[in-house]
Amino acid sequence: MPNPVTPRIPGADAAAASRPTAPARREPEAADPGLKSACEGMESLFISHMLAEMRKTVPKSGFMSGGQAEEITTSLMDAELAKQMAGAGGLGLSTVLLEQLSRSEAGPSKPSRP
Repeated sequence: MPNPVTPRIPGADAAAASRPTAPARREPEAADPGLKSACEGMESLFISHMLAEMRKTVPKSGFMSGGQAEEITTSLMDAELAKQMAGAGGLGLSTVLLEQLSRSEAGPSKPSRP
Protein backbone atom coordinates (compact mmCIF):
# COMPACT_ATOMS: atom_id res chain seq x y z
CA MET A 1 0.00 0.00 0.00
CA PRO A 2 1.51 3.38 -0.98
CA ASN A 3 2.21 5.96 1.67
CA PRO A 4 -0.70 8.47 1.61
CA VAL A 5 1.49 11.30 2.93
CA THR A 6 4.16 11.11 0.24
CA PRO A 7 2.69 11.64 -3.23
CA ARG A 8 3.99 9.44 -6.01
CA ILE A 9 5.38 11.47 -8.90
CA PRO A 10 5.31 9.66 -12.23
CA GLY A 11 8.76 9.38 -13.80
CA ALA A 12 10.61 10.47 -10.66
CA ASP A 13 12.40 7.13 -10.34
CA ALA A 14 13.55 7.29 -13.96
CA ALA A 15 14.83 10.84 -13.50
CA ALA A 16 16.76 9.86 -10.37
CA ALA A 17 18.24 6.81 -12.10
CA SER A 18 19.47 8.83 -15.09
CA ARG A 19 21.03 11.56 -12.93
CA PRO A 20 24.85 11.30 -12.82
CA THR A 21 26.33 10.62 -9.40
CA ALA A 22 29.69 11.68 -8.06
CA PRO A 23 32.21 8.88 -7.69
CA ALA A 24 32.86 7.83 -4.09
CA ARG A 25 36.06 9.28 -2.70
CA ARG A 26 38.59 6.88 -1.33
CA GLU A 27 41.62 7.56 0.78
CA PRO A 28 44.96 7.02 -0.92
CA GLU A 29 46.19 3.50 -0.13
CA ALA A 30 49.72 4.49 0.83
CA ALA A 31 48.74 7.46 2.96
CA ASP A 32 51.20 8.55 5.63
CA PRO A 33 49.62 7.88 9.06
CA GLY A 34 50.90 11.23 10.35
CA LEU A 35 49.37 13.06 7.41
CA LYS A 36 46.08 11.22 7.87
CA SER A 37 46.05 12.16 11.56
CA ALA A 38 46.80 15.80 10.72
CA CYS A 39 43.97 15.88 8.17
CA GLU A 40 41.52 14.40 10.68
CA GLY A 41 42.71 16.96 13.24
CA MET A 42 42.09 19.77 10.77
CA GLU A 43 38.59 18.47 10.05
CA SER A 44 37.98 18.13 13.79
CA LEU A 45 39.02 21.75 14.34
CA PHE A 46 36.76 22.90 11.50
CA ILE A 47 33.79 20.97 12.90
CA SER A 48 34.47 22.29 16.41
CA HIS A 49 34.39 25.89 15.17
CA MET A 50 31.28 25.17 13.15
CA LEU A 51 29.52 23.73 16.21
CA ALA A 52 30.55 26.75 18.31
CA GLU A 53 29.18 29.16 15.70
CA MET A 54 25.96 27.17 15.39
CA ARG A 55 25.55 27.19 19.17
CA LYS A 56 25.83 31.01 19.17
CA THR A 57 22.67 31.21 17.05
CA VAL A 58 20.56 29.49 19.73
CA PRO A 59 19.04 32.12 22.05
CA LYS A 60 19.71 31.66 25.77
CA SER A 61 16.67 31.78 27.99
CA GLY A 62 18.51 32.99 31.07
CA PHE A 63 16.49 30.60 33.23
CA MET A 64 19.47 28.45 34.06
CA SER A 65 22.79 29.96 33.17
CA GLY A 66 25.93 28.10 34.14
CA GLY A 67 28.17 31.07 33.48
CA GLN A 68 31.80 30.48 32.67
CA ALA A 69 31.73 26.84 33.81
CA GLU A 70 28.95 26.10 31.31
CA GLU A 71 30.90 27.78 28.52
CA ILE A 72 34.02 25.73 29.28
CA THR A 73 32.07 22.47 29.51
CA THR A 74 30.22 23.21 26.28
CA SER A 75 33.49 24.04 24.54
CA LEU A 76 35.06 20.76 25.69
CA MET A 77 31.95 18.84 24.65
CA ASP A 78 32.03 20.45 21.19
CA ALA A 79 35.73 19.59 20.79
CA GLU A 80 35.15 15.94 21.74
CA LEU A 81 32.07 15.68 19.52
CA ALA A 82 34.09 17.15 16.65
CA LYS A 83 36.86 14.54 17.18
CA GLN A 84 34.29 11.75 17.14
CA MET A 85 32.62 13.13 14.01
CA ALA A 86 35.93 13.57 12.17
CA GLY A 87 37.04 10.05 13.13
CA ALA A 88 33.77 8.59 11.81
CA GLY A 89 34.10 10.23 8.40
CA GLY A 90 32.75 13.64 9.34
CA LEU A 91 32.11 15.97 6.44
CA GLY A 92 34.64 14.34 4.13
CA LEU A 93 37.03 17.26 4.49
CA SER A 94 39.88 15.10 5.83
CA THR A 95 39.58 12.75 2.84
CA VAL A 96 39.79 15.64 0.39
CA LEU A 97 42.73 17.18 2.26
CA LEU A 98 44.53 13.84 2.42
CA GLU A 99 43.99 13.29 -1.30
CA GLN A 100 45.30 16.74 -2.20
CA LEU A 101 48.26 16.67 0.17
CA SER A 102 49.22 13.16 -0.92
CA ARG A 103 49.31 14.36 -4.51
CA SER A 104 51.44 17.38 -3.66
CA GLU A 105 53.73 15.19 -1.54
CA ALA A 106 54.31 12.91 -4.53
CA GLY A 107 55.53 15.91 -6.51
CA PRO A 108 53.90 18.24 -8.98
CA SER A 109 52.79 16.69 -12.20
CA LYS A 110 54.62 18.17 -15.12
CA PRO A 111 52.51 19.03 -18.14
CA SER A 112 53.66 17.26 -21.27
CA ARG A 113 54.82 19.59 -23.99
CA PRO A 114 54.82 18.60 -27.61
